[in-house]
Amino acid sequence: MKHAMAEMSVKEVREYLKENQTIIFPYGVVEQHGYHLPLSTDIHNAEVLAYALAEKLGCIVAPCLNYCFSGGMLPGTINVKPNNFSNMVCDIVESLVLQGFLNILIVPGHGGSESLLHLKESLRIQKWLNPALHKAMILFLRRNDFSERSKQSLAEHDWHAGKAETSMILANRPHLAMLDQLEMDTPEIAELLRDDPDAYQKRTTFSGLRAEVCNTVQRPEIQVGVMGYPEKASAEIGRLNLEDAVKSMVPPLKKAIEMAEEGRKTGMLIEMIDNEKLKMLKL
Repeated sequence: MKHAMAEMSVKEVREYLKENQTIIFPYGVVEQHGYHLPLSTDIHNAEVLAYALAEKLGCIVAPCLNYCFSGGMLPGTINVKPNNFSNMVCDIVESLVLQGFLNILIVPGHGGSESLLHLKESLRIQKWLNPALHKAMILFLRRNDFSERSKQSLAEHDWHAGKAETSMILANRPHLAMLDQLEMDTPEIAELLRDDPDAYQKRTTFSGLRAEVCNTVQRPEIQVGVMGYPEKASAEIGRLNLEDAVKSMVPPLKKAIEMAEEGRKTGMLIEMIDNEKLKMLKL
């Protein structure tokens, strides 16, 4: 079976949709990943997982969207504002649903919170305003929501261009790894970034009031931007991480797809109770 939608013909997609309405949509970013990894690391991160899942789920993969918001400002990083990114993804999802895809599995290759938060809320509101999309199930497949090994990496403060991402490249795109170029920022900066991956941002205001929109820049003393422990990486770790991610994701995804199919037939959906009150006071 072909898994790459971009390599299929119109006829092949039409025939596919008669039997299967599931598609995986990966996205990444062109972003600084130290001196030892390529700018395309998050793109590969998304595509590798997407195709591994597609093989197990028997579905196809849409072309990867290579741009979103990084926030990093080192050379080579391409930032797309979260609203523009979200609008693009919303259009892609709407297009897929209107042609018959009903289970949209989104694989984020980039872990930045700005794009993901904006996108999730944008898709929720798009479904809110367009009843034609109510029949679609849209899932975000973040590794750390399923994989114990991914959760452990975060618990070890390995965030960005560290052990996990370097291992992924070593296992799946070894020709792109440049370990002989591995460098870190100063020990103080490296530890700051491991302690809090958002510490790369320097935020300033005139008034100090929470009501003011702050200025944000990347801290100028950051020249490499690694947030983790790339020196501990290996191809074997990358292989085991991917294996664990796929193994932990596939059963709940198959169950979710079955439940969605049944819900479309019966009209019975699960109400999600939101117990967080007065959100406006937290803005």
